[in-house]
Amino acid sequence: MQASKQAAFHAEMAKEQDMYAYVKQESIPRSRYRAALLGLAAACLLFWQLVMHASSSTYMNTCHSGTDFDVESAFLQIPRAANIRAALKRYTAIPHLAGDRADLLSAERNIEEWSALLGLPNVENATQQIVDAGTHASRDLMEGKHEAKARVWADTYSVWLDEPQHASLALFDGEEPVWEAKLAEDVLEDDPYSAHGVPPFHGFAASGNVRGELVFVGAGRKSDFDMLAEHGIDVRGKIVLLRYGHVFRGLKVRAAQEAGAAGVLIYSDPLEDGKVTEANGYEPYPQGPARHPSSIERGSVTALSLYPGDPSTPGWPSYRNTTRLSLEEADVMPRIPSLPISYRNAQSLLQKLEGRGKRAAEIHDQMPGALPNLTYWTGPSTECVHLDTKSELHTRDIWNVYAVIPGELDDERIVLGNHRDAWTFGAADPSSGTAIFHDIVRGFGALLAKGWRPKRTIVLASWDGEESGLMGSTEFGEDFVAHIRDKVAMYVNVDMAVSGSKLSARASPSLQALTQGAVRDTYATPLEEIRPLGSGSDFTVFVQRHGIASADIGFKRTSEDPVYHYHSNYDSFTWMETFGDPGFTRHEVMAKTVGLMALRAAQPAFLPLDLVAFGDALQEYYTKLTEIAAKSDVALPDLQDIELGIDEVRRAAATFAEYRTSVAHALETVHAKALPTTLRAVQEVNTKLKQFERIFLSEHGLEYRPWYRNLVVAPGRWLGYGATTFPGVTESITLDGGNGTAYEVKRLIAALYGAAHWLKS
Repeated sequence: MQASKQAAFHAEMAKEQDMYAYVKQESIPRSRYRAALLGLAAACLLFWQLVMHASSSTYMNTCHSGTDFDVESAFLQIPRAANIRAALKRYTAIPHLAGDRADLLSAERNIEEWSALLGLPNVENATQQIVDAGTHASRDLMEGKHEAKARVWADTYSVWLDEPQHASLALFDGEEPVWEAKLAEDVLEDDPYSAHGVPPFHGFAASGNVRGELVFVGAGRKSDFDMLAEHGIDVRGKIVLLRYGHVFRGLKVRAAQEAGAAGVLIYSDPLEDGKVTEANGYEPYPQGPARHPSSIERGSVTALSLYPGDPSTPGWPSYRNTTRLSLEEADVMPRIPSLPISYRNAQSLLQKLEGRGKRAAEIHDQMPGALPNLTYWTGPSTECVHLDTKSELHTRDIWNVYAVIPGELDDERIVLGNHRDAWTFGAADPSSGTAIFHDIVRGFGALLAKGWRPKRTIVLASWDGEESGLMGSTEFGEDFVAHIRDKVAMYVNVDMAVSGSKLSARASPSLQALTQGAVRDTYATPLEEIRPLGSGSDFTVFVQRHGIASADIGFKRTSEDPVYHYHSNYDSFTWMETFGDPGFTRHEVMAKTVGLMALRAAQPAFLPLDLVAFGDALQEYYTKLTEIAAKSDVALPDLQDIELGIDEVRRAAATFAEYRTSVAHALETVHAKALPTTLRAVQEVNTKLKQFERIFLSEHGLEYRPWYRNLVVAPGRWLGYGATTFPGVTESITLDGGNGTAYEVKRLIAALYGAAHWLKS
């Protein structure tokens, strides 16, 4: 039965070539490889250095590039905690929001520092190395058309950004105000940075002057609003109070908007803080590790799971004078006002709800928070909340800074990225990552000074505008489509390098072994689990739009760590030095780990992509899908045919792995006469490794959000950050009541068979 179904599907999939023809057309530029073979004699000279170091089972001791030293060992001597600490102190001196003057200065500083660290001529005027995106100058610098040497510059994009003008929040009993919120965080004597922070606001929140009764809706998930409605609690025309957690804040605002709310308030509840709370005896920051009661989490509130980047240019780059959507056309923009507040303010509001409506725990056991001496009720309140916010929307410049270290092979680029902009000082988010990049670049510069040259080109990116909606990286991905298709092999992202004590990673399954291996050689504790990538940082455009194998890594907070004041004025150098990473040892580990990942991707004969692991992950995703389907009460098509397609991929991946091993063995024993044939085999292996995951892209994108194209993984439509595997099929079941499931199953199966065919062809 299994064999007959398999044969039937082989025949069916032959008719479905158009389902993945787009990927083959756009992602597999065969002409480039034919051209490369014409220069085989030169390639032989370049590849000969690989012969003695080509084993795919280990990357240690392969990094020689014709030098007389061990490149990995030399690199690992460079990153040092003291240097990273000094860099972080520089980067967190003042707030640097995307598009402001401090942001431009930070881009210019990056150009100057990276140029010096890579041994390039002194930069006398960094502005001369800033060009407009979309120009010949930008293209030539990215491609290296006029010089095959290390280079540093910045590309400028023009994007929508908003600037807060005014915000107030008050409680009225009739016409008399009975309470007014303090919307600024406290200035703390022991944290001198706190006196120079910026006002709290939600990026891209709608302006509005609204009044309404108050209703508490827990974490503000769509399901929370649905459950309140089922219990007779009407939020239409109300101001809803939500706590952070579970889903992206922009989707909380969207759920409130769809439910008819007039405005939104979001606060950080101690429930997020695990064991480290004042209720458990911990002093608040700066005297202790607990959350300060006035801490406020800022953040963008666009509907990120619809599309990231500049809201006015979905799918195309934000050049100067480009065509833009109108505000009404930009569906990711919220239509109701919202404001972030502290838990001190939220506590005052929640006290007004006690005894009103229903106990939150009666609605759902996860709805209440953990504020002490308080029972959470839904309301509505008897008093009226008055929320008044105003912001102005502008088109402003942002600046992506790049450093390119040319390798012997330029069409298998290894890209490392960290964003530079912050909501305030950004000691953890993102400047801990920016600081470790400083020492990674310093390490690469030291290697270059010794005569090293990587086998593959390495690109380092300092993205801008991430906090406003992944803007810089998304615009790059929408700008350099052909370049990414033809030349980028993998991407490693660092956002918050250090915000806690637990080293954690998310990655494409094909990069799990590389990630685990680098951690094993730089840190005492192995990674517990590597989860799939959804969204929430700059890997999004690489994974979701281009099908590039990617990883994201950093030290995250545990329930017993000091509370990290995310997107607050207290995300300062003082917090990092006192509580986050006092000795900066975790920063040093991160610099070494990410640098090692880059070297182990850039140096060996074969790209470190494990397609057998990818196939195994597909099976895990299928198991999860069947569990979801089993709980559904809607009629569904037979999902077993998906498993048949996965079986095809796994068999093809296993056979391909054997072929790769045989090619590696041939390289180790090759004679000069057979070298051209062996080198063509190496090229073939790397081409298939680089292009494999792109077969799972859909030209038409996901239902309701065509910007997202990956059929294997995507941010959940109502999650924002968290990954949903097999998103088309899964969400057709969980969100759409089975509508479209048959179509989603069919196109997923087509992609699976297409991927298997690609490996075997």
